[in-house]
Amino acid sequence: MKTSVAVNPSIRFRELTKEINSLTNFLGVDVMAPILKFNYRTGTTIFAIVSYTAFAVFSVVNNGGDLVESLKASSMLGGLFHGLGKFLTCLLKQKNMRNLTLFTRSIYEEYEERGMSYRTALNTNIDKLISLIRVIRNGYFITFFIMTFLPLARLFYDGTRVTAMQYVIPGVPLESNIGYTVTYFVQLISMVVTAVGFYGGDLFVFLGLTQILTFADLMQIKIDELNESLEEKAQSRALLPVGFQIKGEEKRHHLLLEIIKWHQLFTDYCRTVNAIYHELIATQVLTMGISMMISFSINLSGFNLSLAIFFVISAYSMSIYCFLGTKLEFGYDQIYESICNVAWYELNADQRKLFGVMLRESQHPPTIKILGIMSLSVKTALQIVKLMYSVSMMMMNRS
Repeated sequence: MKTSVAVNPSIRFRELTKEINSLTNFLGVDVMAPILKFNYRTGTTIFAIVSYTAFAVFSVVNNGGDLVESLKASSMLGGLFHGLGKFLTCLLKQKNMRNLTLFTRSIYEEYEERGMSYRTALNTNIDKLISLIRVIRNGYFITFFIMTFLPLARLFYDGTRVTAMQYVIPGVPLESNIGYTVTYFVQLISMVVTAVGFYGGDLFVFLGLTQILTFADLMQIKIDELNESLEEKAQSRALLPVGFQIKGEEKRHHLLLEIIKWHQLFTDYCRTVNAIYHELIATQVLTMGISMMISFSINLSGFNLSLAIFFVISAYSMSIYCFLGTKLEFGYDQIYESICNVAWYELNADQRKLFGVMLRESQHPPTIKILGIMSLSVKTALQIVKLMYSVSMMMMNRS
């Protein structure tokens, strides 16, 4: 990615979109394609999902009724539902995701031509998104790298044959060299698909969600322009005779209408993003919470390094969404505070009526909700963690 000094914001956004799309395209889902086509990579992804589901269910059922072993085999099913949710979202809502991305690109192309303040705001938000992407990439890379090479490390260290995923393949014993090799490579395919799917799916969701903050910054610039014009009106009134017509009324009215239209666009964008991703976000947060609960319970009864690492992955995957949700709440507050800071007393009677409608709508922004009930925020994550901890303690006491 080139620096913001050398490249326009729209070009940077287009390159970033291509990089993110290359990850989903690696799994056989080209989100930015005009028509979605299936290929061998799509088949490989489906194979990884189906094979893990079949082997995990078999391991849960065929363990002699051992509760702990059943929990181990089902501990990563949360990751399955999480990954499946992203895969199905990209398949079923590919056109909506593509249209949303192209719409955002058109906004960048339009507003980078409106002056340095807009260009700076767009570049700043792209820089923030790239920083967030680095954090997500580093977290997933480290944890999945450890999970991938942990079985090899144990095998070469003391000859212990462990698996990264907690299932066995029917008819393929781990005691034989061929059986262990086949199991490792089948699980390796699943882990590669999972890692790329988690990462690529998160980036497309974040690409859509973070633009809420970008639009909030553009709204602030528009309001600053209106306030500057209203301040000029107040200064002119002090210098002109009483009753004298102050120039620039048409410009002020145009700026006000620009703000109102932008707020409507902002509201529609938030609703569109929520409509596309709310099932995925709910699945992500809740399934990762369940995976945390199961992994934590098993490690209380006996330490399992693979599940301990997956616990970290689950907590990390859930927390980054809730952290972003908290940032988005700041964006909604920024919109509301910016509107409240408009010098409305300098508007005429008709303009105040228009402004009042916008102010009333801004008090109830279309925020991102989990299952339409809980807000996507760090506070919600803490509540889920507390609930999962309580359930884990109940499970351990019963066992």
